[in-house]
Formats: sequence, C-alpha cells, structure tokens
Amino acid sequence: MRRYKACIITPDIVGPVKNGGIGTHCFYLARFLVEQMGQDVTVVHTGSIEVENIRFWRQHYKSKFNIQFIHESELPLMFNGEMRGGRWFLLRSQRIYNWLKGQDFDICYFQDWHANGFVSIQAKRTGQALHNTIITCMTHSSTEWIREGMQLFPCYRLDDLTLDYMERYCMQYADYAISPSEYMFKWAEAHGWTLSNNRVVLPYLFESTQNPVKTSFTGEHIIFFGRLETRKGFELFLHSLQLLAPQLQESKKTLKVSFLGKNGLTSYGSPEQAIKKCLKKYSDVYEYSILNEMSHSQALDFLVKNSSALVVIPSLVDNLPYTVLECVELNLNVIAAKTGGIPEIFGDESRLFTPTPKNLASKIEECITHGLNPITSKYSSENSKFLWKEFCKTVACTDVSKISWANFSSSNQQPLVSVCIPYYNYGEYLPDLLKSLEKQTYKNFEAVVVNDGSTDDFSRRVFAEMKEKYQHKNWLFVEKENGGIGNTRNLAASKSSGDYLVFMDADNAAEPQMLEKMVKGILSSQSDCLTCYFRAFDSEISPFAKVYAYSYAPLGGCIEAGAYENIFGDANFIIKREAFFNLGGFKEDRDTSYEDWEFLARLTISGYTLDVIPDFLFLYRHTEAGFSRSTSTYKNHNRVLRAYIENAPFWTRRLLVNSVGCTTGPFSQAELERYKQRVEAMETSKFWKMRKAWFKVKRAMRLTDESETWN
Repeated sequence: MRRYKACIITPDIVGPVKNGGIGTHCFYLARFLVEQMGQDVTVVHTGSIEVENIRFWRQHYKSKFNIQFIHESELPLMFNGEMRGGRWFLLRSQRIYNWLKGQDFDICYFQDWHANGFVSIQAKRTGQALHNTIITCMTHSSTEWIREGMQLFPCYRLDDLTLDYMERYCMQYADYAISPSEYMFKWAEAHGWTLSNNRVVLPYLFESTQNPVKTSFTGEHIIFFGRLETRKGFELFLHSLQLLAPQLQESKKTLKVSFLGKNGLTSYGSPEQAIKKCLKKYSDVYEYSILNEMSHSQALDFLVKNSSALVVIPSLVDNLPYTVLECVELNLNVIAAKTGGIPEIFGDESRLFTPTPKNLASKIEECITHGLNPITSKYSSENSKFLWKEFCKTVACTDVSKISWANFSSSNQQPLVSVCIPYYNYGEYLPDLLKSLEKQTYKNFEAVVVNDGSTDDFSRRVFAEMKEKYQHKNWLFVEKENGGIGNTRNLAASKSSGDYLVFMDADNAAEPQMLEKMVKGILSSQSDCLTCYFRAFDSEISPFAKVYAYSYAPLGGCIEAGAYENIFGDANFIIKREAFFNLGGFKEDRDTSYEDWEFLARLTISGYTLDVIPDFLFLYRHTEAGFSRSTSTYKNHNRVLRAYIENAPFWTRRLLVNSVGCTTGPFSQAELERYKQRVEAMETSKFWKMRKAWFKVKRAMRLTDESETWN
C-alpha cells in the first residue's frame, strides 16, 4: 500500500535561514507527519540559503528526520525568458506549480506569506492540474497584516497590491484554510478577506527538548524575547524602560536587560541605534546586551539557563507566537501583550498587559514588587498534537472531488463556444489563426470572422478564400464598413450562438488545447470570465516556429492593481455570454487602445468574477506598429481609468489620477540601462536573426502554411 505523501512548501524553515515562526511551524509539522502519522514528507524551501548550502541541508534533513529537502532554485522554470507581469513572487509560485503538477502528492501545505501556492491553487480551481491533491494554506502573517503591525504604508508600488491579492486568493480558494488562532480568521474577515468554506483552527505544534523550570523571578534580569522590530513591541519596550528608570534610580536599583531576537526594522534605524538612543541616559540603571545571532535552540537554552529572569513579549500585533508558547510550556516567568491570538494561550489575564509603554512599565514594576502568579494555560502541546492527528485523519478519508474547485466530473458538458475574430488588413496572418482553430481538441465551437472594411486587395482576397475554404464547417464570415476593433468584436458577438464567447485577434494563433482548457476552466471555477498566459512571437516569424520573444502572465481580478497596470489579461479570454452582453460589450472608441484592459476592469468593478488559467493557451504576434504601441499611452490609460472614475466625485478622480502618476512614474536610469542591454543582447543574437530571416523567406514563398507542423 502506498504511503500517504505530503509536501510542505514554505519560504521559511529551520536550518538554512535564521527562521521565524513560519519556519518553526513547518519544521515541527514535517517531523510530526513523519514520526506521528507515518507519512512521506517533502519540504520545499523557497527562501534564501544563509547557512551552509542546499546539499548540506538535503543530507541533514534526510539522515536526521527522514525528510526530503528541496530548494526552489532546483525547480524548473515555467518559461525560460522574459515573463511580463511576472513579479518575483508570481514567478516563484509558477515555478512551484510547474514542478508540483508532475508530482503525486496527496496533500500540499502552503503558507500565506509570499503566496507560494497562488498559481497551484489557480490551476486546481480552473481544472488544469492537481485534481487529486488536497491543498491547504495556513495563515501566519500575511504581508498586509505585517505592514499594519509595523505601522507602515505600502512602499513597493504595485508589488504590495498584487502580493496582498495573491495571499488573499490562497486563503479563499485553498481546499482548507488553516489558522493557529481564532484571532487571525477574525482579523482577515474584518479586513475584507473571503475565506475558504473549509476552515479549521489548529494551534502550532511544539516539541520541547527542555524540562519545565520552577524558578521565581528575582527582580534582577529582564529579557525582551522576539524579533527586534516595531511589530514585536521593541520600541514600546524601550519606552517602558524609559518610564521605569526614574523609579529605579530613586531606589538605587539596577536591572540587567537582554534583547533576545533577530534584528528587524525600527523607526530609529537599527535595533542597536534604537537602544542607544533610548537608554543612553540610563546607563546607571540598565546593563544591556544584544543577543541577535542565536539559533532557535540556543535561544531556548538561554531562557532556561536564565529562568529567574522576567521574559517580556510586548507584541503590538501577533498571531499565536512561538515565543509565548515556548515560555508557557517551559513555565518561565513570562508576561505578554494582550493582542492577537496571545489571550488564546493563557488561562487568565494575570500575565497579560495592554501594549502601551505606561501599562508595560507598571506591569514590570508590579512583577518586581510582588512577583508573578502561577501560570495557567489554555494551550497544550499534547492537545495540539491531538487536533493535528484528527485533521490528518479527516483529510486522508476525504473524497477530494467533493471539496475540490477542480471537480470536473461534469465533463460531459460540451457547451457551444463562439470564437469571435475581428479582421482588418491581416490577410497574411488569418490563415494561421484558422489553421490553429482547426486543430482544437475541443470540437463544439463556431468561428465568427468579421471583416472590418479591409482596404488592401490581398486581405480582401484572403478573406474570400477562407470563407470558401471553411464553408463546410458552417463558420460565419461577415463583412461590414470599418468601425474599429471594439465595434467589430461586438458585432461578431451579436452574430454568434455560443453559451460562451472567446475573442481572438486575427494575427494570433491558438494552442491546440486552448478551447478545451478554457471550457474546463470556466465550468470548474464557475467564474464569469477567464484569461490566460500567452507566449509572444515576432511579427515576421511563423507562430508554429516555437521561437518566443517573451511571455505574459496576468494575475487575475485584483481591481485595485488594475487601475495602474493590466494585471487582468489579454482580449483572448472566455466569458459567459450573459455577462458580456450585460456589460454592453466593448467600448467603441476609435482613437485609443487598451479596450481589453478597460473591458476587464469594468467586468471586475461590476462584481463579475475574473480568474486566470495559468497556462500558455495562445500565441501573441508582437508588432512594433501595433495599435496599442502607436497610440498615446496617456490617452489609452485614461480610457482604462474611465471604468474606475466615471461615477466618482471629482476629488476621487484627481486622487486616482495622481496615484497613477506616483505609482507608474518615469523609469530610473538604471531601469532604462537594463532594458537597453536586453534589447541589444536580443538584436545581436545570430540565432534570432537567422530564424527571423528564414521564416520571412518561407512566408514570401507561400510555403510556411503547408510545411510547418503544429504540436
């Protein structure tokens, strides 16, 4: 009988990096699944390797814990070239999915931070892969939540908006959303998140190698325990020491203060600078040391050896911090802020304080004067093990098809799809497009080709030839006076009969499984509209050549990011007929482009659901003279903004337009230089030049259409 196979994908793990709570959780979970549940476990680490190297950690995890260790850099790229729209966290998620779809894991455990599971969950939701794999996502500390705790506004332009969207998406569409605390689910919902219908609270696992201590606080030593940063209450702690200092000076008492934790961000600069600035007047009261190089186990050893100290954890926001769990399990003299999930750990509030400098200073003084009450705890490592065991048993017995977004058991559905094709002076390219449609694996579709008043004789002749060639398929070929691409697409849609519409430009080409995957995706996800990835080829090269200039990866329905950049997708999308006509189709402006971006913005703003099939489903012909590149970028973008501001007051319009300028601002000199180097490298490529020249000759000889094979 095959052993149950689990994969833990995480940007943080014990060993290779100075890990935090996410890494500690994933480490304990991996060991628990191997030792307690008898599962085969693979850990995919997507963060940096700061200690030793990949080979070392592969051998370490295998020999010591029987866990397979893989680093993200060992996984295959989804596209070996420029991926437009692919920010680092999306590229990383693509890489993970590209590997996962070839594996046979029963369950994958993703973490919310950095949204490693985004593309895998998209693929499963749209029925493309991972049909038999249960996907979970655990919320520890989303990027939005971290910023709130650090008291920072977004500062990385569109990266913050798009990463926030991806993290929310994972928690919404994972088969199971997991949280170590009730608090984090409540926080997410209060911030407008939609969570998976299958959600469960599973406290962190913890396996102590130390015995609980029985030492009282002697009033001589205080330990700040946690990352030395704003969110963890580092500055709050310093300010409380400032308030406490006069009383200590008056009583001629000194305190030893230890700062135990990794360095983080503070409003004063480095943690050391913050300490010097806040405590320089009180050298007669405080003798401090900074311990920021200790490993997880070394930190616990230090706490046990200094068990007579008072451990202070003054987090401004927190989930279910390991620092508190460890102190409670070890029976240390710990006090903690009454924030986040921390109250879910303690049995009463005698060890808690409201996180202000005044309250913390009073709490420390109280502990020095009166000592601490015996600790009571709601948390138990044994109870946590029990809950995780029950979850693992439930998952192992789950019928995946009943909870999966990728349930395509209703694959008998074969709805009629109408492929709507606007055509204007593209006689050179239309045969390639129709040839690619002939080769579709999905057969229940019609093509509606509308000639938008082509002016050159060659294009008019090709249109007539194609009409004659495909008359046996009952494809519809319509001619009209020139009205622009929006008008032409709308007419094609009005002449169609399909339950679903797909729009294709006449100079592009479809991959053989495009319609099959689009139909599967829209039925599986129950979305109103789906876009997809594409690969671009040079205008002078055949789409069958498999020589790609770049690729494009849209993100999906992130409305807020869509005001600044087209993260929605290309016009080559599939949409429910009803949704298209309810929106009134494409706007029919003649002097601007971006009509697809504008349409998809209106779609999402109007409350329709948009998602992305994370697969390359069509080939995009890149032409420098293309309409979007030959028209005003300013006017084109204003056309998109119309979808956002047409019913808004003027102050809102001004605010949005200003924010677009702030976000998309001019390229820096370094960015321009990197772009120039990429262009020069491409232009000097002998292979690239030869392929372009060869296919230009073949097309001139009218040989390409007959001699190229389509895979």
